[in-house]
Amino acid sequence: MFGASLAQLPALLEAYRSGGGVSWDQLGDDARESQADVNRPLFEKQLASALAASGEVHDRLSRPGVRIADVGCGAGWSTIALARAYPHATLLGVDIDPPSIARARENAADAGVADRIEFRHEDAAGLTGERFDAAFVFEAVHDLPHPQDVLRAIRASLVEDGVLVLMDEAVAEKFAPDGDELERLMYGYSLLVCLPDSLSAPNSAATGTVMRPATLQRYAGQAGFSAVEVLPIEDFGFFRFYLLRP
Repeated sequence: MFGASLAQLPALLEAYRSGGGVSWDQLGDDARESQADVNRPLFEKQLASALAASGEVHDRLSRPGVRIADVGCGAGWSTIALARAYPHATLLGVDIDPPSIARARENAADAGVADRIEFRHEDAAGLTGERFDAAFVFEAVHDLPHPQDVLRAIRASLVEDGVLVLMDEAVAEKFAPDGDELERLMYGYSLLVCLPDSLSAPNSAATGTVMRPATLQRYAGQAGFSAVEVLPIEDFGFFRFYLLRP
């Protein structure tokens, strides 16, 4: 990820000066591979057991014929992990980055679950005519230039008792000038990757990697969700899991 960012240092410096951005496409394959590889072990080794301990969410995902959406799926490792954990489910993975979708299809075929997963190059804000029992967004809401639009589209696609589960960085609830090591790491990612990418789109919310719970609650409320809860999932890297109810 450092290689991807530093290769774009002149563009980043210009973005800092002008208020513009540097897109994910500009960061290129090094960034795509880094993002996919850094979370893959967590998805493959821990996601199934984490969700199994989540109670209500696990019960819903275990229903026969359940349909699951994975928004911002990247290279598809989260979608594949969900397919393995819930063999009666069918899944849709969507991402706005075409090379990531191509890799996700290859990865699903190699994993033997391509018959139950559809990967689609699409802006999730345009999800229409779809119905899902559950939806997931893994470490992507803070990257979205228009998070309320995406969350609103996901909410509209959920069945009556459907839920949305978000995984994002477990940063402190409030800003403090003497932030801990996690805060410093996340601000580093934000300056070099996430915030410039978000700002590459017009009228961006410019959330950045350090998305605090209050910010997510505001986005969720604007999108029409009635409640945001923290799921009892711990020791999952430096991430926090949220449950959003329509």
